[in-house]
Amino acid sequence: MAWKVSTIEKKSCTQIEYFKKGELTAQREIGWRWCWATYTDKPDLSNYDPNKDQIELYGLGDILDMEQDDGCWEEWTWPDEVDEEEAERLEEIYNEEYDEGLENEGWSSDDTEYWVSGPLEVEEVDA
Repeated sequence: MAWKVSTIEKKSCTQIEYFKKGELTAQREIGWRWCWATYTDKPDLSNYDPNKDQIELYGLGDILDMEQDDGCWEEWTWPDEVDEEEAERLEEIYNEEYDEGLENEGWSSDDTEYWVSGPLEVEEVDA
């Protein structure tokens, strides 16, 4: 058996991807309408307040599977050293070539986080 944690309300899952180039860090935030993750052990949500908290899905334990559905926004945050023109150029490259395009510009994918908020459903499921 496994444990599935799912969002209940729309637009309550945020994926944040981090890209590095030397000392610079950029982030790409993607909002999803729905998401879920399954775990080997039941996650402890006893300190989670759905009215004010967010929780990172990888922080809940070992993830067996995860899915996001119906992306609804995307926003980039660039370091101050990257001017608006360069940011637009890099975003266009990303839209055409994804991670590989940024890698060709010297940026590397560093980390990805998945944050959820609001009420969550926790249920036991077949693994």
